[in-house]
Amino acid sequence: MDRAAKGKQALWCAAAAAVALFLCSKSSPLFVLNDWMDANIFFTMGKSMFQGRVLYRDVFDHKGPVLYLLYGLGWLLDHTGFTGVWLLEVLAFAAFLYLGLCTAALFLPKPLSPAWAVVPAAVTAASRAFSHGGSAEEFLLPLLAAALCGLLKTLCKGRKMRLPAVMLQGFLAGCALWLKYTVLGFYLAWVLVLAAWYVRRGWGRALAQSCGAFLGGMALATAPWVLYFAAHGALADWFTVYFYDNLFLYSGSGGAAALVQHLWWAVRDALPGALLALLFPAWAAARQRPAAAAVCLLAAGLAGTSLLGGYLVYYGLVLAVFAPLGLAPLAQLAGRVRLPRPGRTAAPWAALLAGAAFCWFFSPNRTLRGRAPESLPQLRFAAQITAAADTSLLNYGTLDGGFYTAAGVLPPARYFCVTNMPLEGQWEEQNALMEAGGTAWAVALVGDLEQRFPQYRCVDRCTYDGGEGAVTWYLYRRQ
Repeated sequence: MDRAAKGKQALWCAAAAAVALFLCSKSSPLFVLNDWMDANIFFTMGKSMFQGRVLYRDVFDHKGPVLYLLYGLGWLLDHTGFTGVWLLEVLAFAAFLYLGLCTAALFLPKPLSPAWAVVPAAVTAASRAFSHGGSAEEFLLPLLAAALCGLLKTLCKGRKMRLPAVMLQGFLAGCALWLKYTVLGFYLAWVLVLAAWYVRRGWGRALAQSCGAFLGGMALATAPWVLYFAAHGALADWFTVYFYDNLFLYSGSGGAAALVQHLWWAVRDALPGALLALLFPAWAAARQRPAAAAVCLLAAGLAGTSLLGGYLVYYGLVLAVFAPLGLAPLAQLAGRVRLPRPGRTAAPWAALLAGAAFCWFFSPNRTLRGRAPESLPQLRFAAQITAAADTSLLNYGTLDGGFYTAAGVLPPARYFCVTNMPLEGQWEEQNALMEAGGTAWAVALVGDLEQRFPQYRCVDRCTYDGGEGAVTWYLYRRQ
């Protein structure tokens, strides 16, 4: 593919990503605020990091530092909203689509029209698995897509992967590890497939060199975080929260039966994309058996570590990395249709419009577009908080509701919200802060805090539905 063709493909992928995420992600300007609690935790962690707080030691959550870095970059562009995060989402999604098209094109005799990017863009962004937008799984997609493309290109070309490319894949794997380590199974399968490929061809020396290059790339991705946490005396906090707490406190019960059930739920929650992905192994089995087998192994590894424990609707989004592969059989089938010249010219734009319509009508967030700002408690309460001399605020007793984001304030404590981790320290710190009247304001999902903490009075309440059922938020002010 020449430079002009690459540029055209990149533009189409960027356009498809921007349209799909403008309509489907609650981070986009079409939505007043991304009120998803997880996204707001990431935002609070990211902005705290960029303002001198140390991750895990000074502010607590259990995702990887790369995710907080991304959200911190988004905060630099928009201090009280998600426009910056949305732009990063678009870049990541466009990269995922671009790499997906490159991967599908490996199995076709003719170049793949870049307009095909609309198909995986629409079925992925409008799925239930996409959820609110801004998930760790969404930012993992380009990293996984790069690994998938590199491996299948090696298998299809029948040659060794160049050492710089192996090192790059190791670096991206390291970034994925420090974003959300549950995709480790994908990379273990990736290494095993590449190693088996080399062993079968007697490339023992190249295999040893590739192992060193891959590990070197992972080390390059890890070194900045080691230096960051070591410089702040927080290495123990990092490993305790990210590994010990996640492995022994947060992970759900697993087993073969649970994995099968969770895999079914993941397929259900991303059904159009799952069907698109399933086209490939059936089609490629007779054409590129090594590639089809590799895809199945990678999918098994990814599902094994991503879905074995508990299940939330967005966990299966990582499996969308395989969706663009289904474009290969679809494009081959479409190639049999002969359109007149005007039809060939109009087809890409018709596809973009069809993809936009699919996103408009089928996104799980479709009813939340264009809400009035005053209907959201985050913005309503933020107007009162920011008008006061003292804007200190505690999000009490629940996940981050987005009030730190909307008010543009830093959290007052390490446990600035109560996460799903079974840690009593969260409640102890929050209760102590409330008993001492440590913040001028508090928000909560319960209306009886005046009885427990008499120095606070409820001054406002707001009921709204963020897409998961109606809830009432209460605003308390210290007297």
